[in-house]
Formats: sequence, C-alpha cells, structure tokens
Amino acid sequence: MTNPYREAGRVAEGDRFVGRALLMRQIASTWQVPGRPSNARVVGHHRVGKTSAVRRALDTMPPDASVIPVRLNVGSQDSGVDIFRSMVRRVLQATSGDRRLASVAHAIQGAEHWYDLLEGVKTFFASVKDELGLNVLVVLDEFDRAASAFDRLGQFQLLRDLASEPDYSVGLITISRRDIEKIEIAATGGSILGGVVSTTRFVGMFSDAEVDSMLERSVEAGVSLHSGRSEIMEITGPHPFLLESFCKRIIEIYEVTGKIDVPEAYSQESPLIEAQFAKLLEAVNVDTESRGGVLLRDLALGSKSALASPDLPRLRSTGIVIGNAPFSLEFGRFLTLRTGP
Repeated sequence: MTNPYREAGRVAEGDRFVGRALLMRQIASTWQVPGRPSNARVVGHHRVGKTSAVRRALDTMPPDASVIPVRLNVGSQDSGVDIFRSMVRRVLQATSGDRRLASVAHAIQGAEHWYDLLEGVKTFFASVKDELGLNVLVVLDEFDRAASAFDRLGQFQLLRDLASEPDYSVGLITISRRDIEKIEIAATGGSILGGVVSTTRFVGMFSDAEVDSMLERSVEAGVSLHSGRSEIMEITGPHPFLLESFCKRIIEIYEVTGKIDVPEAYSQESPLIEAQFAKLLEAVNVDTESRGGVLLRDLALGSKSALASPDLPRLRSTGIVIGNAPFSLEFGRFLTLRTGP
C-alpha cells in the first residue's frame, strides 16, 4: 500500500495540488495580457501553499515565447547583489546566451562596486526589451528574507525601477508572509517598492470543497477518511499543511492496525501540530505588535468585543480566523493555554 499523503510538507505539484481555482486565476492574470507582465504580492502564513500556488500557475500557463519566467528563492541568495546576478544569469540562459546580452551579463557577474552592477543590470534589462523584444516575469519566493539579504535602499529601488519604469519590460511577483513595506523597513528603514507592487493576493486556508478533495485521496490507500472528517477538522481545521500531515499519520496507523484512529493519530502528531500553532501565534504577534494573540484567544472564548478589532480583517484574509473564530477548535484550545488571562 502506498500512502497518498507521503509527500506532506513538500511543494504540491501535479496531482498533489488541490483546488485554489480563484487564486490561480488571480495569479495568472499577472501575465495573461500580452506585453509586459504586471506586478503582484502573494501573501500568507507559513505552509499554507503560497509557493505551490504560484508554481502551479506558472507551470500551467500557456506557452508564450515572449515571456521569460525567472523564479528565485531569496532565502538561497547570500545578498541583494547575488539576487540581481542570478536574475541576469537566468535570463541569459533562457535566451541561449544571446550575444547581444552576453557581454553586459559577464560584466555584471564581475562587478565589484554597486554602481557598476546597478548600471549593468539596467542596461541588460533594457536590452532584453529593446533588442530582443522580450518580457521578463521575476518571481521572488521567501521575500521575507530580503530583510537580511538587501543591505541598502538602492537595491529595493532597482527592483522598483525594473518593475515600473518604461525602459524595461519586467513584471514582479513577491511571495512572503509579511507585507513588502515591513520587509523594506526592517532592511533599510524606508519603503519604496511596495507602491508599485500593490496588488495583493492572499493565500489562506482550504475551502470545504478543497478539504474534501484532500480527504478523497485516501481512497488510494483503500480507505475513506470522510467518516472521520469532523474529528480531523476539529484538530487541523482547513490548514493545508496540517491537514495533509495529519492524514498521512492516520493512514500510517491504518496500515498497521486496519483502523481509522484519529485520537491515536493526534497523540503521535501533536508535537508537530503544536509547533505549527506556536509558529502561527508568534507570526501573528509580530505582525500585530503583540495584539493578535490576545485577540485570537478572545475570539476562541467567544468574546463579542474582539469583533471590533482593526486587526481582524487581516486575520480573516490570511485564514487564521474563519468567520469569528480561530480556524480550528484545537488551535483555539491552544490559544487559551498559551496567551494567558
């Protein structure tokens, strides 16, 4: 028997990708109009499927020889300079080392001073547009890491120029937990990029139909998890990573015992679940200057006054709050224990 949830925790590709039809259309709209791609920020909490959604949208986009997609993980780059060099290398590779770009690309890789790299990058992307007639779509994943990778405001300014000035035909998609403005301020004390990457696409929790699709995969193991749906939802809610990981554990137990044992699965999986709850709580508190944890606890306890909080719309947009309560009963119980009186 093969566990259909065995790849839980990895980027969802192929048949593992579940739903997100509206989000896919929203992301794809960035490049569906001929010509220069537009800009967008994809925002959501850790492990809700931001990267999976963007990759899926890119992988299923109709072939368009006029658009060069460049995907980079900011977390794997040592510095802002490395990010721009990587962008240039990817575009050069996509054009098979076009001689009209090769010399300036080589100069960028060897530039020792910021001004030389700055001018080289501008010249390179202007040539991509004017001499090759091509558009570039840059996707920067884990953009939160830019707070440590970028060491000067000028690097954010260069991204802004590439993504907005008419000299270039570049579109920019950032993928992050925090808003671009907060990332910029953390890095350099100022914010300039957010103004041109203003379209926000939030990635939150699964819909009911998407939860059902995830549970339906259990039939590949010769069993149905739909009978345990309510128990599972009390623990994980529609959180994509928690749901898939928990289903994986349930099937592992079933393989040994022949039983769908949700309580035993929770007993074994609770350290991972509580660790994820703790990360979410920490992130919410960072984003709200420590107000969010108390707000979530009050919502879990049924407080009506909490509904007036200005932080509530953001928590709903990111799926941490569904309706007027935290996304799962177990998360609510966790909050009442962790956030104090």
